[in-house]
Parts: sequence; structure tokens; C-alpha cells
Amino acid sequence: MRSGWGWRGSMVHHGKDLGADLHRLEQAAKVHFPAVSADYGLAIDNCDKVRGDVEQVMRRPEQFGGDALGPVYRAYLDLHDTVLGFMKETRRNLDDTGAALDKAARIFAAMDREAADEMNRRVHDDDNPAPGGGR
Repeated sequence: MRSGWGWRGSMVHHGKDLGADLHRLEQAAKVHFPAVSADYGLAIDNCDKVRGDVEQVMRRPEQFGGDALGPVYRAYLDLHDTVLGFMKETRRNLDDTGAALDKAARIFAAMDREAADEMNRRVHDDDNPAPGGGR
């Protein structure tokens, strides 16, 4: 194990320091991951809207012959559906990761009362900011 990392190194915290770390972990779980997930949700909604209009946009005049939607239509739908599937999977992964991080923070807090107290104090401070933006 490298010096400074792992159980024996200086990166291992307990008490108030662990509470501060757990608070940051909880913030990632409850604020940052959901924000990114929401952005993916908007992108997914917009892709769904676009898919509904693709057929109308890709219609072509009869003079071109063949299928009225042209050769690109099916390839576009396949690509669209593939990308949409990746975005939905990413959103689920973000949601699952956020839930797992929150659970991990709670488990670690339960093992160290001082850490839990510090994490809860910081959560309370986040929920009740001091007037004027100070802490």
C-alpha cells in the first residue's frame, strides 16, 4: 500500500474529520448525482420529442422513388434508439450510485458517533444557512 493511503495512512479519518468527509459524500449522493440525473432526464425527454417528429421531417417527394421515408430513416431510428438506451442506462446508474453513496455514508456514520454528529451538524447547516450567506 502506498504511503498516505489506506488504513494505516494519513487519509483515514475518524470523528469530526470523518463527519466532514461523510457530509461531502452525502452531498454528492443527494445533490450532485440527482442534478446530473435530472439533466439526463431532460435530454431523454427531448430525444423522445424528436423521435416523434422524425417521420415527418424525413418524408421525401415521390419523384425520388422508393420508400417515402428514404434510406436514412431506419438507420437514424436505430442510432437514436441506441443513444437513448445509453442515456437511460446512465441515468439509472447515476440514481443507483447516488443511493449507494448515501447508504455508505449512513453506514460509516453509524460506526462513529462523533462522525455522525458532525455530518448531521453540516446537513443542518446546509438546510438552515446563516443570514447573509455566512456560516
